[in-house]
Amino acid sequence: MNKFEANVSLIIITFFAGIQYVFLSNVPPSVSNYAFLSITNFIGFMITLAFFFGELFRVNKQQVLQSLVLAAQIFVFNVLLLTGSAGMDPSVASFVMSVYFVFVPVCLLFFGKKVSRDTIIGGAIMLFGLMFSLGAGPAGFSDIRILLLLAADICFALYIVTIERFCVKSNPAVLAMGQMFFCFIFSSVGWAAELAITQTGFTLPNDAAFWSSVLFISFFIRGFYSVIQIYAQRFVSAMNTALIFSTDVVVSLLMSPFLVMLFGGVSEPITVFKSVGCALIIIGVVYADGSIAQLIRKRSAHAE
Repeated sequence: MNKFEANVSLIIITFFAGIQYVFLSNVPPSVSNYAFLSITNFIGFMITLAFFFGELFRVNKQQVLQSLVLAAQIFVFNVLLLTGSAGMDPSVASFVMSVYFVFVPVCLLFFGKKVSRDTIIGGAIMLFGLMFSLGAGPAGFSDIRILLLLAADICFALYIVTIERFCVKSNPAVLAMGQMFFCFIFSSVGWAAELAITQTGFTLPNDAAFWSSVLFISFFIRGFYSVIQIYAQRFVSAMNTALIFSTDVVVSLLMSPFLVMLFGGVSEPITVFKSVGCALIIIGVVYADGSIAQLIRKRSAHAE
């Protein structure tokens, strides 16, 4: 994999991340978040194990510890995501979750990394785009669900930066499998504790919508997404990865009508504000990568 292929791979998994909110909306409130995480992480782990079984013979102590750290970060992120997005419109949840790129530079600076001017400008353009896509301003920040999603943003920003530090010398497949295995352990313990405290029985919905959500999240988010992200971040910086992932709000908006046709629900209306916001998000991503900024500087130099 080279840098171009890594960027394309990140764009592909961003597509799946963008439509996951529609599937998450099919998970009824009666289902424990720990139960959902336990099931999807177990299935995701078994899927990746089937493809990368031979990589287990290359496991070392460092990779186990790194997998444990990543699992702790992504586990907290997923608990906050599931709790915060419950009952929320997919496009609103996607918007709030896209704000995590704002926290990535803070994490990078904390670890002594430099952030380029183009990246900061591109991020600012994207932030305006995200505000437009919600209707010219973030609303409802007094809602506890919004605050939970913002906390999830911080966790995911730290997760992206941590992957950049770990994936250079470690086996991406091992990290992805270890991450899902430990997430399964964490969520299973939480599920068991929840059952003991509430004294409820072991029950899960049997409707098709719920299990289609389980299979989608297990395969495309837990398995495919995790492996591709860790592989791709060997070639793409944490900041650019975050900027690419932030475009999932565009995917969520544009794909909503098609997903509603397939799985039911209410389609998100495409307004002028949202259209302008999507355009600004795309411009911001390209600018942050340095392409547009370099072109502007070159033309300015020639004009002088």
